[in-house]
Amino acid sequence: MKKFLRLLKPLFPWLLALGDALGVLGGYYLAFILRFAGVLPPENWQAFLQALPGIGAVTWGIFGTLGLYQRSYNGFMPVLRAALTGVAGVAVAAMALTFWLRGFAFPRSVLLLAPPIQAGLICLWRCFFWHLEHRIYGRRELLVVGPPEEAAEILGKVLELPRGWFRVRRVLAPGELGELKKWLPAVDAVLVVPSLSREDKAGVVGACLKARREVFLVPDLYDILLIRASLTQLDDLPVVEVQDIRLTWPQRVTKRAMDVVVAGLGLILAAPVMALCALAIAVTSPGPVFYTQERTGFRGKTFRVYKFRTMIQDAEKQTGPVLAGEKDPRITPVGRILRATRLDELPQLFNVLKGDMSLVGPRPERPFFVKQFASEIPDYHYRHLVKPGLTGLAQVNGKYTTSAADKLRYDLYYIRNYSLLLDLKILLQTIPVILGGEAARGQSEADPEKRAAIHALVNGQQEATPGNRGQQSAW
Repeated sequence: MKKFLRLLKPLFPWLLALGDALGVLGGYYLAFILRFAGVLPPENWQAFLQALPGIGAVTWGIFGTLGLYQRSYNGFMPVLRAALTGVAGVAVAAMALTFWLRGFAFPRSVLLLAPPIQAGLICLWRCFFWHLEHRIYGRRELLVVGPPEEAAEILGKVLELPRGWFRVRRVLAPGELGELKKWLPAVDAVLVVPSLSREDKAGVVGACLKARREVFLVPDLYDILLIRASLTQLDDLPVVEVQDIRLTWPQRVTKRAMDVVVAGLGLILAAPVMALCALAIAVTSPGPVFYTQERTGFRGKTFRVYKFRTMIQDAEKQTGPVLAGEKDPRITPVGRILRATRLDELPQLFNVLKGDMSLVGPRPERPFFVKQFASEIPDYHYRHLVKPGLTGLAQVNGKYTTSAADKLRYDLYYIRNYSLLLDLKILLQTIPVILGGEAARGQSEADPEKRAAIHALVNGQQEATPGNRGQQSAW
């Protein structure tokens, strides 16, 4: 049965999309049944049928933009939040669609009844499918290739995944690559760290392709630049052309126009919420409501960023610049809520209107940390080729505790692949991230059990016998 399901893997996104559409449309049907006690008035039902193709297309568009048709290893809760965000988006779009089509016979009571039903149906469907994917794609034996110190950092990420996706069998250092062919029959996939030499990477990928094993490569700048490279020729010589990573002037103009329009509307709509935030800060904590801080922006120029104050007044007077921790005592009770919901970032809409920032882009860092990161990561300055943003790819896919190097990989991928559609996609994906709150938490202390597991794997203490898939590591 499992082999048969593996053969159907290419059809999984289509099956997911079909189930989502049936869940949304089924929610409307059940809402009609509840509203009219099982008897469907022809004129009302006809208005629904008229809007049905548009609702189906909107469902797939919103769910696809939220990344719900991509494989996710990060647990079911992110999928659930994205699905609920999608249901809410479909509800708003359906109201607009019926107004546009002049479908006034479409009952407003049905439009209100349907979303809770759809949420239940979609959650059940997604829960079933997530566990099905977990059973088919998960429980894979993983071999990590790279220097032990760097491998230990990456293992920390792997061991944070829900149990059952991967079991780490061994860490192979560069000097042990001679054992790769011996270990490949014992694993399903190989994870390659970015610092491995280009020659060694090519050897590992070639061996994995020959053995029909999956490869996960943590990219460096060179890998990211090749993503949009195009094949051309010089006479009969095939060459790969790597284009400039900067945004073109039409892209900059389009991006700026969207920033002004959306930030202006955002400030108008968010005004009541911002007033409540300001009142809560003023009542519960002495000091100013707003907080300004110097940040590094476009082309390395500094500017003052606006935020709601979330820490006690003069929080860094004694310590100097320090990153916030998960249980940082400097954060006020109201500030903790504002950070978790990202409401403390709302005043930065003024920065967007001024032109210091964009809606989407790399998050601006303080000059103190920029100098520190730039000294450690040679490619760090590339993130300043675009304006910093309220949100970004690193904020959607990462956490507060994500390393500067990993955030840089997301930022460079964003710059390399920039489009207006990508900006809209990131803005929409920010909503479920805000609902979760995990991405805004400070740095947390490492789990002692996880530290021990990483140490054992890096030092080869939990290795299984090559070729024996019955023995497993603790993870």
